[in-house]
Amino acid sequence: MASFPQGSYTFAHQPQGGFSFYAPGPPQVDLTDAKEATFGYSVYFPDGFAFNKGGKLPGFYGGNSDEESTNCSGGRRDTACFSARLMWREDGDGEMYTYLPPGFDANDKVCDIPPHSDCNPTYGASIARGSFKFARGAWTTVAERVKLNDPGRSNGELQLWVNGRSVIDIKGVVLRDSGAGKLRGIQFQTFFGGSTSDWASPKDQEVYFSDLSVAILDTF
Repeated sequence: MASFPQGSYTFAHQPQGGFSFYAPGPPQVDLTDAKEATFGYSVYFPDGFAFNKGGKLPGFYGGNSDEESTNCSGGRRDTACFSARLMWREDGDGEMYTYLPPGFDANDKVCDIPPHSDCNPTYGASIARGSFKFARGAWTTVAERVKLNDPGRSNGELQLWVNGRSVIDIKGVVLRDSGAGKLRGIQFQTFFGGSTSDWASPKDQEVYFSDLSVAILDTF
């Protein structure tokens, strides 16, 4: 369970809500060997949950090293890392929220994916907003698939299933700029925001997580 006190947003302000940590996964699932993997979980927003403008949810992250791989969030972007989290938006609209390596024309395609995408020049890319909904009073099950591109090629893939239905399927992107780029784990993060107070949780509330799973589909 994650708790969001009224007025909480991001982690640089009081009161603080949600949580944030990088999880490399159990020893028996070495994601650094994975060329393609899935990460799934269920999330529950209670009846009456006030979504406000939106907030972050967990997803994969990766990069050229353990240290470099954590540099793709909060307005920081680098060719040596990527992240692919989810977000809820107003009224429970869902999206994939990515930081992809900059400077690759192939990655511009994520700015045009319907029903609505927005590539913010400072923060991450909001991809396919409204292609699914996070329900109130019911569990929503998501599964994210990431396939790393071959170095020097634009053949990476991002896909998202929601309640067993594929809602986002992106091919031909760049997730790494060299063979050093690896999947490093899960950016297990949830909070309201947005970096300004108008994103804050309008009341004390909670969200629940269950059924976490990671599977390696293909290795190097």
